[in-house]
Amino acid sequence: MPDDRLALGMLISGSGTNLQAVIDACAGGAIPARVAVVVSNKIEAYGLERARKAGIPAVHIDPASFPDIRAYNHALRETLETHGTELVVMAGYMRLLGTEVLRAYPGAVINLHPALLPAFPGSSAIKDAFEYGVKLTGVTVHFADEEFDRGPIIVQEAVRIEESDTLSSLEAKIHAAEHKLLPEAIRLIADRRVSLDGRIVHIS
Repeated sequence: MPDDRLALGMLISGSGTNLQAVIDACAGGAIPARVAVVVSNKIEAYGLERARKAGIPAVHIDPASFPDIRAYNHALRETLETHGTELVVMAGYMRLLGTEVLRAYPGAVINLHPALLPAFPGSSAIKDAFEYGVKLTGVTVHFADEEFDRGPIIVQEAVRIEESDTLSSLEAKIHAAEHKLLPEAIRLIADRRVSLDGRIVHIS
């Protein structure tokens, strides 16, 4: 019997806690999706082991094995397509995704970012927000495009920074929000409730 759930291609670079949240949400029926493949640019990424434990294909693609970034991204696209990916999900993927993938999946690549974009883009967003002294930060899921952390925003969740917070406690709060927001964004897309009009996202 064919599986008509939305096929996710998850891109990771690290421990994969957000990957685990998505795997659990899929397994529990909270979202009509399935993780078809997990790909990491780092062989030591624990998220690959999480995928294996869940019976999901886990693929390491080493950028250093290719003559240039275009060749690496071409291999990444081929891997996603081989596994029938319909939605590409960057969950702690610490690289700018190339046009080779973005053009193969127009309007079907999303990224998770640990801040309220457009504030605090980049890889050190939690630390940057904490050190800047803002009282409110949060989590964003957005469509990815060719600009780093600049694509149209799908959903956001605010996280308050209390006087008693340390960087570690703020990180814990951000991660807890991520684990809820990413599955929610995937659910909205899987339920066909998200549409993109230029840079404006509409949710029905």
